[in-house]
Amino acid sequence: MRVLQLGNDNWEKKYTVPEDMEWHFNDFSFEEKKATKKKGIKSYDVILVTGKTNLTNDQLKKLKQLISPYHVLYSSNLNTELDDHEKYFLKSIAAQKIKEEPQYLIDRLPIRYFSGQSGLRIFPSQLKLNEHVVKSYEFEEQGHLKVNLDTHNEWVNLGTYKSGVFIDPDKQINFWLSLKNFNFQVRLRIFIQQPGTDGDVKEQRVIDLSSFNKDEYFSQIEASEHYRTATLNLEVKGSGDLIIGVLHSRWGRDGAGNFIAGGQRIVNPQTRDDIAYYFNPGDLKPPLNVYFSGAREAEGFEAYFLFKGLKAPMLLFTDMRLNIGQFYDDKDNFFEQEIIKTIKSKLNELGFDESQLLVNGISMGTYPAIKYGAKMSAHAINVAKPLVNLGYIASRTALDRPDEFETMFDIDKGIGPATDRDDLKKIDENFWKEFDKQDLSKTRFFAGYMINDDYDDKAVKELKESPAVKQAAQFSAKGFPGRHNDDPQVNYWFIDRLNELLREDFGRDNEKRN
Repeated sequence: MRVLQLGNDNWEKKYTVPEDMEWHFNDFSFEEKKATKKKGIKSYDVILVTGKTNLTNDQLKKLKQLISPYHVLYSSNLNTELDDHEKYFLKSIAAQKIKEEPQYLIDRLPIRYFSGQSGLRIFPSQLKLNEHVVKSYEFEEQGHLKVNLDTHNEWVNLGTYKSGVFIDPDKQINFWLSLKNFNFQVRLRIFIQQPGTDGDVKEQRVIDLSSFNKDEYFSQIEASEHYRTATLNLEVKGSGDLIIGVLHSRWGRDGAGNFIAGGQRIVNPQTRDDIAYYFNPGDLKPPLNVYFSGAREAEGFEAYFLFKGLKAPMLLFTDMRLNIGQFYDDKDNFFEQEIIKTIKSKLNELGFDESQLLVNGISMGTYPAIKYGAKMSAHAINVAKPLVNLGYIASRTALDRPDEFETMFDIDKGIGPATDRDDLKKIDENFWKEFDKQDLSKTRFFAGYMINDDYDDKAVKELKESPAVKQAAQFSAKGFPGRHNDDPQVNYWFIDRLNELLREDFGRDNEKRN
């Protein structure tokens, strides 16, 4: 880990720094001068600003390229010491105030500011139920198991997950369980086993999964220098019906963020389902690029480097529900409202309005990009491989995609009342009824699509026929031969349209493809 400290007192001489931590103190000017174009300067994992930096504006701009947002930490008493360029640097890099004692902070840096992200789903079908406790149960769909029981006001073991969890070295693990729970307390008992042991478990941890305590979520399984494995038991106390959803196992960052530093979550308190978002203020200049991740079996954000390379502010969303996400929507419109609220909040924070908003998505991410982008009358909606007829996609499963993407029925069940043919049609009718009345008169709309799409081959045709699109400032569509995932050229076309919007409408010439 490379750490750069800018300020007065050198912490390396006052505190204990781990041997594998490369500490630099006020030497960026020297490093920058001796760097060659061929070699360059290595990036930093963390920058600590503990005093005036004494760097020029140009040096601060170069330094910004060597550090990720939220990886800059600064002393809370600095505001009076810093000049305008330094204040801009801290704001544009989403720097965070230091709230801990130096030694404690130094010790926690490696488990907070590492590269990469990881999250996996453990489905309720993996739960081996305790038949002595559970008298009846049914799977509502792949992601939800309904059990009925009475524990007589005692804690009982509901079951054991068949799959163990691998705990990576030097990583915290956070667990999160989706559930519908009105009369139960729920907890997870974790049996942790060290490598090379005879199977004798010496470490246990019990986590209250009924709690929304953020500190509890961020500190469930502490990091260790060795890999470990864990066996998970689900314990409950109460009576009646309990609906158990997906159990999520994620790398933690000790409170520094979800998936990546700065990542936040939107949690539905009724179902405990969650969607994550990540905001990077970029250069604080228009536009705000919003991007919805596509279907992902591995949890986490996508397109981070693409949008970071554009230098403009960006807001990424990722949907962790079911086994690939749930199109960022639900029956109660909870996530729709919260997502739109989040976008508006970031626009307000930047001092922007909807005329400075670009909404983007690929595949599953096109549904929220189109639906919410239209509701907000965004300056532009830019999508590739649009999927909007979610009921129609499910109805095509038997003939067009046998044994593929059957999870679409589960997704639709979370959006509509049921999944018979009439209900599937109703889901799509409701989408178009709402979409057709939106105002796109100031919106540029781009859609790259697959001509032989085996998911939603009606999307672009129906977009062209929509009264809202007919009134749009611009609608441009380009088709590519093949099925949904046959040709990546459609994604490159999407990136080209993004760069075109930045160049033509916002005077940006520093775009680059990553």
